[in-house]
Amino acid sequence: MRPIESQVHRDMKPTRLWAYGSSSPGPTFEARSGQGILVEWANELPRSIFCLSITASTARKPTTRGQNRRPSPRSQGSPDSDGYPDNWYVPGKSALYHYPNHQDAAMLWYHDHALGINRLNVFAGLLAPISCGTTSRIP
Repeated sequence: MRPIESQVHRDMKPTRLWAYGSSSPGPTFEARSGQGILVEWANELPRSIFCLSITASTARKPTTRGQNRRPSPRSQGSPDSDGYPDNWYVPGKSALYHYPNHQDAAMLWYHDHALGINRLNVFAGLLAPISCGTTSRIP
């Protein structure tokens, strides 16, 4: 997770976004049903791109701006990899998570789950698709 500059419309100047990788939406994870993936989420975000202070009133406990909860696909997996909103980490920290992909084939998305600021982090650009397929082809 890092800040980027992106031109989102041909007639506008580039704007600051937060991204998984080098673009927003972030890279598509391609997985197979039943085959897990490991992802290391590294928080390289700045203090904030918003004109507000993230405090206990918005996130239930004192935080630093730029906090981020590791992304969670809405999939069937273990509870420890499913988006606890108060299990966040600050810039400079990272975490490794396993996503088992036990659900049927589906197009999913991953995004931040930080309590109180989830909407802001998604608005800033922290979202991306996951394509979870099957081993057989649909005719």
